[in-house]
Amino acid sequence: MKRRVNLPVLVKYNGPYRPYIGIREVAMRCRTHPGLVHRFVRLGLVDPVDTHGRPEQWLFRSEAVPLIAKIIRLRNELGINYSGVGVVLDLLERINTLENRIRELESGLL
Repeated sequence: MKRRVNLPVLVKYNGPYRPYIGIREVAMRCRTHPGLVHRFVRLGLVDPVDTHGRPEQWLFRSEAVPLIAKIIRLRNELGINYSGVGVVLDLLERINTLENRIRELESGLL
């Protein structure tokens, strides 16, 4: 018996905002090649919503666009290799979490 996997329900919108975008649109918004986006997925730097099927069918949350742009900037402007980019992104996320917690604690004191 096949194991059933619960995947997010994808809703198509006719409006300007779509919750999920394809790899080509992600690449276009980041002004890069879809192959580079695919490479970031293989390296674990970016996570698509679902990796079943061919990469052309992968869908990403819209938050992937600024993340990929940040990865490209770290690589091109600072010369950080992709392993280092993963570490930097992790540290930036930790800093952001700590800063949010500090703001919460400070607002509780006032």
